[in-house]
Amino acid sequence: MTNQPNGERLHALDAVRSFALLLGVAFHAMLSFIPGMPPGLWAMVDNSPSPFLADVSFVAHSFRMTLFFFIAGFFARGLHQRLGTGGFWANRGKRIAVPMVVGWLLSFPAIILVWTLGAMKLFHGAPPAPPEMPKAIGALPLFHLWFLYQLLWLYAGTLIARSVIAKLDSHQAWRGLVDRTVTAALRWPAGALLLGLPLAACLLALPRWMPWAGIPTPDQSLIPQLPATVGYGLAFAFGWLVQRAPDALAALRSRWSMHLTLAIASSAVCLYVLKTQPVFGMPDNPKLIFTLSFVASSWAWSFAITGLALRHLSGHRPAVRYVADASYWIYLVHLPVVAALQVWVGDWPLHWSLKYPFIVGVSLGLLLLSYHYLVRSTVIGRLLNGRIYPRHAAAAPVEIPADDELVASLRGVSKRYGKLQALSSVDLQLKRGELLALLGPNGAGKSTAISLWLGLHEADAGVVRLLGGAPQQIERRRGLGVMMQDIELPKDLKVHELVALSASYYERPMTVKQALERAGIEALAQRPYGKLSGGQKRQVQFALAICGRPRVLFLDEPTVGLDLQAREAMWAHIRALLREGCSILLTTHYLEEAEALATRVAVLGKGRLIASGSVDEMRALVSRRHIRCDTTLPPLEVRRWAGVVEVSCDHDQLAIVATDAEAVVRRLLAADPQLSRLEVKQAGLNEAFNELTREAA
Repeated sequence: MTNQPNGERLHALDAVRSFALLLGVAFHAMLSFIPGMPPGLWAMVDNSPSPFLADVSFVAHSFRMTLFFFIAGFFARGLHQRLGTGGFWANRGKRIAVPMVVGWLLSFPAIILVWTLGAMKLFHGAPPAPPEMPKAIGALPLFHLWFLYQLLWLYAGTLIARSVIAKLDSHQAWRGLVDRTVTAALRWPAGALLLGLPLAACLLALPRWMPWAGIPTPDQSLIPQLPATVGYGLAFAFGWLVQRAPDALAALRSRWSMHLTLAIASSAVCLYVLKTQPVFGMPDNPKLIFTLSFVASSWAWSFAITGLALRHLSGHRPAVRYVADASYWIYLVHLPVVAALQVWVGDWPLHWSLKYPFIVGVSLGLLLLSYHYLVRSTVIGRLLNGRIYPRHAAAAPVEIPADDELVASLRGVSKRYGKLQALSSVDLQLKRGELLALLGPNGAGKSTAISLWLGLHEADAGVVRLLGGAPQQIERRRGLGVMMQDIELPKDLKVHELVALSASYYERPMTVKQALERAGIEALAQRPYGKLSGGQKRQVQFALAICGRPRVLFLDEPTVGLDLQAREAMWAHIRALLREGCSILLTTHYLEEAEALATRVAVLGKGRLIASGSVDEMRALVSRRHIRCDTTLPPLEVRRWAGVVEVSCDHDQLAIVATDAEAVVRRLLAADPQLSRLEVKQAGLNEAFNELTREAA
């Protein structure tokens, strides 16, 4: 599995991926309780069947793997953006291919043993001969690890398709349309059904399909199966596209209730149809209705669960993160453990409502203990999770400090240059995946704060932290990208040579071509740096700042000297970095830039932190409102009203700035019954900044 492109975690989607894997454990634990399960098909047929668990298992199985592949596609694109194609395959080889091969070699004999014990119990010591292995080309029982094999195929297919599309759509005209279409599909109720139509066509074409089993899984062959490739391939591809679409996650977050309603309704239709049909077959009459409901529920559940997670699990929660780390290991090794418990309790004279929780609880307890002591702090943990947690951290996973969310911080920091107090007891934090706009007039302390984070100066008092340690440590600096306002570069070097030189300082940088493309300066590659205009130099400096795939990026007045078109392009590049999880600190004198880009704003004045919060929260600090209307009232008369700060005429409309907008609007309506085109807006960030800095002066 993979994290964000900058090495950080997108917690909500990590939780969703973990849920999909753990739901697989719960699903497999239900199978011994399915009424009518043929003996030998599963390790055990319990003596207390449950129609309720049969229904729950059908609903869970209808979407759990679609959900998993959807999230896998999202993370795959982020990983590819971070590591490039070569690094991506090296990572996937270690994190996917190696666990698949080793996991199969270890689990195969255990699964065969458990199934044999179950057959002995079911058939009272005289089980029938096991079925012969299929003689088809590529036949191999992958069991529950088929999803890793399927992932490798999807990685290859997606990267091939990506390279073809990049050549055909060099100006990204098609991809911009695709981004808008993806977001629209998440906002439109019919989007789930339309996404499921290709899979529906495959399922309807199957000569024999057992609806209770959901999408036929390729667990017995190395040859990819069409329904799974279409269904899960589309889920993977759509997750990939959601990762690049600017507003897709926001659409998922806001439309979760719509998708949940559709999911419940479509699953109810499926269950109703299934109740009227044999378990291992379905007549043609209701097949179309069932299939369309099935594919719609698969996507609707995936979107609803993802949206709920984005709404409620976006922050760092140590316990959730711990379980998310453990879930991969748990799913890899769970099957023989769950099946052995099913065999053990299958003939106990107890109701399923007691046996099923026992199987799930004991399985998860044993698997979590094995993860805790055998995996988390070992090389296996590095292989599966990308890192080794020290044993003391593994022993107390819920006590990870709260500032694990911070990538840079100043705590009670003061800095003096001679008699000048540059910073005075400043507390300032940059959080994961956010853009913090640091504002303030000249001399407010912005450059000093940045220089402390870069390790160029040391604080006189307080604590400075960068990526969990001191800024002077080389391993912290390797996670940085910096674009300062005043910078000198060798004028004789060509642009591509400068980028190559800068990239050489990092362990896993972008290629020169990638960095130039990300900064939008491919056409400047062969130009000497000294021959560039001021705006072009700023664009080159941006490429140098991002070529090392930084986890934290400092941008000091990045758009100074850029024309309007280049500035908007720079904004688009910055937004793309944010979507990939990069944490950015931006200083700017263009307040509309901060308003357009910032997740959070902090204002410094005379070395002190005056205020911080979201853009909306900063606006709310200012009581002023802007009122516009068509009226015959004289501006001079309105200017004398209480609560009015300023009045002007703008395009035949009266423009009023008021501190008590409600009272002014009531008086306008009373004084001019013919008043029209009334509009009231909150003050902008510009007014908030001016008022805050004036108060600090």
